[in-house]
Amino acid sequence: MTTRAETMAFEEVLKRFPLPVSVVTVGRGGAENALTVSWACPASFDPPHILIAVDRLHYSVDFLKSTKNFALNLLKADQRKMAGHFARQSFVGEDKLEAASTHEGATGAALFDDALAWLDCEIVRTLEVGDHLLCIGRVVEARVLAEGPALLTTDGVQYGKSRP
Repeated sequence: MTTRAETMAFEEVLKRFPLPVSVVTVGRGGAENALTVSWACPASFDPPHILIAVDRLHYSVDFLKSTKNFALNLLKADQRKMAGHFARQSFVGEDKLEAASTHEGATGAALFDDALAWLDCEIVRTLEVGDHLLCIGRVVEARVLAEGPALLTTDGVQYGKSRP
């Protein structure tokens, strides 16, 4: 078991580790959710795959396991407010996706019209590691929508594990 001091030290290192901030959308057919993630990375070039890590206690884990899809919407450097909106828990009956202009991707996941870029993915494998669920998605479609830098965790975005 990891001590609180070890966890805090790990979080302090990660605060200095620049990672892109994205909004992951999950679901299809009107049953959808979205969450801010910073743990995402390429997993394969050929064929293209991406890996995301989601807290196992997050509401969206059930969507990921049942719909087997997600979209990774890479945020622009000036989209901190959007990152914050999707980082918080939803209120009962709230549709957080109403705050963004989206369209449905090939997998059924919501794609942000004003993201820096997006990847639309079908999940090919999941793995529970510690307190997170790793999802590897085969990229079905990818688009760059704008030029400029991505929002990074080192850009003043609050960072740390959600605690119930």
